[in-house]
This record gives sequence, C-alpha cells and structure tokens, in this order.
Amino acid sequence: MKTTVSHAIAHALIDLGVEVVTHVPGYGGSETFQAFNELSLRNNKFSFHEEAAYTIAHSAGICGRRSASLMKAHGLMKAANSVIDSLYSEITAGFVTIIFEDKSGKHSDNILEIVPILQGLPLRFVQSTTSTIYEDVLKAFNESERLKLPVALLVDALEIKNETSFEQKSELKKKFNYKRDIYQHVVHPMLSDYQYKVFLAKKFDGDTTTILRPDLPVVPVDFPERAKNTAIKYAPLFDVFKNFRGEIVTGDTSGLSSFAFPPYDCVDIVTYMGGAVPLAIGAYLSGFKNVWALSGDFGFVSAGTIGLVELIQREIPLKIILFYNKQAAATGGQLINKKLLRHLLAGFEKSMMHIANPLDPFEVETVLREASNSNEFKLIIADYPE
Repeated sequence: MKTTVSHAIAHALIDLGVEVVTHVPGYGGSETFQAFNELSLRNNKFSFHEEAAYTIAHSAGICGRRSASLMKAHGLMKAANSVIDSLYSEITAGFVTIIFEDKSGKHSDNILEIVPILQGLPLRFVQSTTSTIYEDVLKAFNESERLKLPVALLVDALEIKNETSFEQKSELKKKFNYKRDIYQHVVHPMLSDYQYKVFLAKKFDGDTTTILRPDLPVVPVDFPERAKNTAIKYAPLFDVFKNFRGEIVTGDTSGLSSFAFPPYDCVDIVTYMGGAVPLAIGAYLSGFKNVWALSGDFGFVSAGTIGLVELIQREIPLKIILFYNKQAAATGGQLINKKLLRHLLAGFEKSMMHIANPLDPFEVETVLREASNSNEFKLIIADYPE
C-alpha cells in the first residue's frame, strides 16, 4: 500500500486494534489524528493538555486496551508529571506515545532535542523512518507489551506528508484482561521501594519476577502517624463508599490513596497528584462504565481541573469525590485559599453534590446512592472541617 506517513501510522494503529487515541493539536500529530479518525470512522476528541492526554491513554493501557497518545516533543515536557509515575506502574495492553519532532523549529517556539530527555527519564523509544513507519508502530507496541511499560515512537514531523509504502498485516489484534494489582497500578510511598526495584530491573532488562513483593499494609494501623491520622479521618466515608465503589476507582497521590490497601481495597489506580480524573476517563473509554475518581483538594486545584476539562470535552458521566480539607494534607498542611475552589467550580453547580458531614454515615450513604444511580456526571464535595 502506498500512502502518506500520517495515514501509514493510522493504518498501523487500526490494524493493531488500538481503541483509545488521545491527541493535543500540533503539526504532524494533527494530520495523523485526523487520518485515524477518518479511517476508523471515529470521532475521537482532541485534548487541551498533554498531561491529561498522556494519562488517559496510560490508564487505558492499564485497563487492557491498546492505546496511543499523539503529541509534539514539547508536549511531552508538559506531560512529564504523568510520564515519570507511569514508569513505576505496569500496563496490561500496549501504550505508545507518538512524539512528533519539529527539528527545524518552524512549527514550535524553539528546537527541542527530545532524545536526551527520553534517555534521562528513561522512557524506551523507537526512532522511525519514512520507509519503515508502519513496521515501527508495530515494533513500538511489541516493545511496550514486552516490558509492560509505556514506549515512545519518534516521528519527524516534517516528513508527515511524505509518501511511504508498506505491506498491511492482519491478525494483529489481541485481547487483554485487566486484573486489579495495586503493587503495579498504585504508585504509593508504602510500595515505593518495591516499585523502584522493579523499575531498575526493567531499565536494565532484568527479571522482575525474582523481586519479593512486600506485605501490604493494613489501614490505618500500619501507617506513619500523619498518614494514620488522615486515614482515621477519612475512614467513615470509605466505610460507606466501599459499597458503591463500582468497577474501577482512581485516585491521586494523597491520603485517600491509602484506601487502596486492605481491609478497604477501595482504590485501584493511582499515579501523580491530581491525576485521578484523567485516569478515570481512560478507564471509562476502556469500557468500564461505573468509574469513580477520588481527589484531594490540593491535587484537584493543582492539576485535577485539567482532567475536568477533558471530562466535559468528552461528556463522560464520571462520579468524582473531592475531599475538601482546605489544606495540602499530604505535604505539611499548607492552607488553601477557600476562594480558589469556589471560583474553579463556578460553572459546575448543576453537577455538584455536597456531603456536609462526612462523618455521618447516613448522609454519606444518601449522597453516594443518589450519585451512583445517576446517569450524569456528578462532582461530590465532601466538606471536612478546618
């Protein structure tokens, strides 16, 4: 088959059965994203920020769907918060970030050499050529699934309209089954030593099966004092939430992520602070329709609102619980200006619900039940006293 580089990439993604494709507009990526939508007869929505785009696709890979994220080299820098944590978690199906390099700087603010950055992370990558682009996409997904890690594919954006030829392959699609595994899907301080050893083993192509998994901590007794106090505060809400938790629950790096551990087992996927919403979007796009996202207010203000934009863009009926502490509880208790959240959520009144007393199990159950039974997006504010 003869076609352009952009269409060759799109054909490869379709032949592989890639189901979740995210993209932030930029030269090279936009042409490829348009080709993918046209050839697959889909109407995938573009993203506004690479951090969310990367996270949505990464979550889909965790949840058993081959996925790809298309962005410029500069965009990977904005996604780095999510990229770093993704290297400490395992995916179930292949996830490839296709990076379009603007080596001339004609379509960017400046010229960015991305290879040293990828090597420093380190994020494995495949360097493509015009003549081998179709096979390069297949190679990148094969490497991702071999390592169970994200892999990047580098494409020269200036060659995106060049003609290439390839022999289209069949029987490339494969089914993957998601299985909850918080050792690999929850990036958490209590697992950091184990996850770092796994990271190092993969970095040097070592054997991860020989690494002993630690015993999981029990909430709240096995936690340090500050984390224990936070867990005790949140426990009454989680005592009720465990009955409504749905198929997938995502969280971010805060005290609430501790409830991934027994006896609660209420959180399934956690990466960076503020990542709960885009992680939940990725799970939803992977076919899990009863999905909840849990976020602390600091993480939500700092990065979670980026995910909220993506949710509205795609009109996804997620259920979000925002633990409103008015402080950065995970980083020392720095106070959060109460005006911030009010202004950030000013346009979402119709979707908001409130738990005035998170310590009252009857109120918590009433609100969670109403949200669970709704077919619309709901943002629940659990208002904790200062």
